[in-house]
Amino acid sequence: MDKNMFFIFNDIVYHLYACRSLEDLKNDFLVPLKMLVPYSFASILLTDPSAGTDEIRFGRAVCIPDSFEEAENIYMDRLDEDPLLWILHTKESTLVRESELLPEEERLSSPLYRSCYQKYHIFDSVQYSIVYRQKMLGILTLYHTRIDGTFTNEDMFRLRSLGIHLNAALHNLLEGRPPEAVTEQKRLDHFRLSCGLTPRETQILQLLLTFSSNEEITDALGISTHTLQKHMQNIFRKTGVSSRWELLKKGQTF
Repeated sequence: MDKNMFFIFNDIVYHLYACRSLEDLKNDFLVPLKMLVPYSFASILLTDPSAGTDEIRFGRAVCIPDSFEEAENIYMDRLDEDPLLWILHTKESTLVRESELLPEEERLSSPLYRSCYQKYHIFDSVQYSIVYRQKMLGILTLYHTRIDGTFTNEDMFRLRSLGIHLNAALHNLLEGRPPEAVTEQKRLDHFRLSCGLTPRETQILQLLLTFSSNEEITDALGISTHTLQKHMQNIFRKTGVSSRWELLKKGQTF
């Protein structure tokens, strides 16, 4: 994740935690998300709270553009036909890329696809199940047309990094809780200023706090494993911790 994308990521997280309504979620999260992970269509389908404990049913769609709600309403009526329905029954958040799991012919010839998405020339999608404390809240889906191509590994990495924040922010929004007083951006700023972190160390800290693996961090920042280890040693020393686990715990106190 280069410096520009790092700032876009932080800005999205900042506004995500400040969302007070579903309209905010659309305008302040889905719209700017396009700068981080380009897409042609996007939706967040919210689970129906009146559904039974073991039943997954959606009650509302938040879409970009608004006209795409037509496709998602049809999808919600035909939910049982989705071959990726299994991700809705996991107790932890799951991120999948449709083109990675289903061959092109199967994706583009199914009755579900023809009914919902053929009109929009959808070619690939990524789906993230939004789960908070083992409770399914909804699913975020981004769509590419054939011109867009398939989603990249970098797209997946960025969505995975945002996921933990989306889980908590949507939970707070649906429960009617006020936005968190301490946003992720403020937490990072506190870390950076109080511990004297460099811009690169702050980038790495952000990724560490989103549970990114060493391999994901080196790939995102274009650095070697040796360089990452040196930066992590400096971060641990400056923050007064001796392990990643201690760093994550300390991050919750800022």
